[in-house]
Amino acid sequence: MEAMARQAHPGSAIAAAKWLTVVLLTVVATCLVLELGYGISDARAEVSSGAADHVIAVAGKVTAESYGLYLVDLKNGTISVYQYLSSKRKLRLMAVRNFTFDVRLDDYNTEPSPRDIQKLVQQHKRLGETK
Repeated sequence: MEAMARQAHPGSAIAAAKWLTVVLLTVVATCLVLELGYGISDARAEVSSGAADHVIAVAGKVTAESYGLYLVDLKNGTISVYQYLSSKRKLRLMAVRNFTFDVRLDDYNTEPSPRDIQKLVQQHKRLGETK
């Protein structure tokens, strides 16, 4: 019964329609740019309306030969990657990842480490204090 009440709630249907509209418009814009032959490595569309104000859409290359769409959902902490298959005129989901725990790491596969940078900053401050 609770599920029926949720389905009948007009706000959720409107939010879903807005989300679908945003995704479709971004896909259409990406396809138009591809058809016109422009490089879209720097193309970016930030969505800021209604229920989808937490989604960022970025168009760019996903392989050496194909373009796609990256959607970053800041509210849910996920990134989704879609590949546009021009020969089939289809959009294919390539990957989805929740990054909420990723961004809690202080250091992973980086050089120099944040600890080394902290030491350098402390040394720099000490040198500046002697002047």
